[in-house]
Amino acid sequence: MQRLYSMFPAGRAGAGLLILRVVVALQLPAVSACCARPVLANWMEWLAQATAVLLCIGILTPLLALLCAATAAFCLLNHGPQIQPLLPMFGLVIANAIAVGLLGPGAYSLDAKFFGRRLILVSDKDSATEPQ
Repeated sequence: MQRLYSMFPAGRAGAGLLILRVVVALQLPAVSACCARPVLANWMEWLAQATAVLLCIGILTPLLALLCAATAAFCLLNHGPQIQPLLPMFGLVIANAIAVGLLGPGAYSLDAKFFGRRLILVSDKDSATEPQ
């Protein structure tokens, strides 16, 4: 699992990644509501809402960002002939989701808490008890 994450920046970079995750999460339900197939519309809306919530809290961010991009691409391809005015919105959602997937979750996420770098302190218990 560690291979999915390169680093967890804090500060301004971490705040920027948090904002980017929230923006993608807010865009996804709007994109899935534009899905042309009514049979999949309810399923896609439920999936988009669940993915948006998990993406906001930052759990499994690279995988969920890929799912966001795939959902937007699926809706884009199955939208129909009236796609022309919505093309920039779909493009932005896909681009933002790919950016989140490549950049990672940042320090302000559950991924950082669960999979972040750890500092392991090894005590010198044996050498402390030995006489000098």
